[in-house]
Amino acid sequence: MPMLETTAGRLSWFDNGCVEGDAPRLMLLHSGAASHRQWRPLIAALGRGWHIVAPDLVGHGETPMPDHGRPTLEDEVALLAALLERMDGPVHLIGHSYGGAMALELARRQPQRIASLAMYEPVAFGLLRDSSQRDAWREIALVAQRHIDLVENGDARAAAIAFLDYWVGPGALLAMPEPMQAYVTGCMRPVASEFRELLQAGGTAADDLKSLTMPVLLLCGSETTLAVRGVIAELRRLLPAPRHIDLAGATHMAPLLRPDLVNPLFTDFLNIAAQLAGRGLQRAG
Repeated sequence: MPMLETTAGRLSWFDNGCVEGDAPRLMLLHSGAASHRQWRPLIAALGRGWHIVAPDLVGHGETPMPDHGRPTLEDEVALLAALLERMDGPVHLIGHSYGGAMALELARRQPQRIASLAMYEPVAFGLLRDSSQRDAWREIALVAQRHIDLVENGDARAAAIAFLDYWVGPGALLAMPEPMQAYVTGCMRPVASEFRELLQAGGTAADDLKSLTMPVLLLCGSETTLAVRGVIAELRRLLPAPRHIDLAGATHMAPLLRPDLVNPLFTDFLNIAAQLAGRGLQRAG
């Protein structure tokens, strides 16, 4: 996979190689402790009609941790912005969990480049800090601090167990094949940085969210956590007109565990958004 070198660090990404000039552009941002590979079923479903890039976020897949050892939100956004600059025209964004929070942040900072925004349970936990969602804030603050403490004490294995127990269910890590257990455990250090940044950076600016005009799809599983439900409630309040869908029986990890349930919603949304974007370009021309 190609590697992008910037002052913020290095970024590895998958490119489906579609070079058709009129093909709509799509960037896919994966969840924490995953990689671009989580999007393989969606990439296959969309076919060659889209130019698709899917980066490995910092510390995941083939993207290394920065030399200073603790990636910041600014590092992550700068890398994604550099990749965005390599793509001509408007770009559609899809993100899951941490990738959803990064998609939201990228759309907030460069709304003129984003044709549409689709997110499955974006973990923009900073929105909870000063909101009325106090129980949700307390829950995720405790989960995050425990995770950070375990990683800093050198127990990444315990952090991985607790991480998946919270997001998937008890025993989730041990139910995985050993190579996958090792990969997830190896991601716990960057995940600790993600938790720290999401909670301490203050979250996405509410005023900027209120001004986003691109089509937005907001997906949430009915079996998700209190903290995520709090974020979804805040996004539904702040975003101008998001299309919100609750998926019955789905957990936070449904894009990986139930792509058959999630991906048709993404593809339907993208096809409509691409048609709208195409009409806008025709009018502009």
